[in-house]
Amino acid sequence: MIIQNLIFSGGYGISEAVRMSAKPRQLLPLAVFITYFTTIVSAICVFLEKIPFIHKSSEPAHGLIFALVLLTVYAITMLFVLLHGKTSPRTIRRIGIAAFNTLVMAVPFINYKSAFSVLESIASGIGAGLAFVIAVVLINEGLKRLDMNASIPKPFKGTPALLIYTAILSLAFSGFAANV
Repeated sequence: MIIQNLIFSGGYGISEAVRMSAKPRQLLPLAVFITYFTTIVSAICVFLEKIPFIHKSSEPAHGLIFALVLLTVYAITMLFVLLHGKTSPRTIRRIGIAAFNTLVMAVPFINYKSAFSVLESIASGIGAGLAFVIAVVLINEGLKRLDMNASIPKPFKGTPALLIYTAILSLAFSGFAANV
């Protein structure tokens, strides 16, 4: 349930999902980078959890460790991308947006709370990237239908209607997750 709330209501997650729904052409590259970061960071965090000092750490300490892992993976990725050759500013921007999406930080916490194995954490990272794509596609479809709906009262047109729609969508995802 936490991951659905972070995708749909977690500051940066919702803004990127809405932005991507308005520009679906850019969805695939961003989704690939989000999947990359969630998968790599998740796997590394599960390996680090095997270290007794880290395993016994508090939740805030785990959050700091997860953030440091993400920053390290981001720095190594950027170093590789910049040294590897010509990279467009748009790609560099997408990498940063993907790395610091709230979804990327949510997945290691879910894996930690669920005591996932390495393979489960990798599957969780890939699943998070796919969930982002599904969320963006559903928000895109919702935007189209909200724009066509003449029965929405004027004060609820635009952003209020979109936020209500994403809240309902979040509840639907949470309900699905509770039944799995």
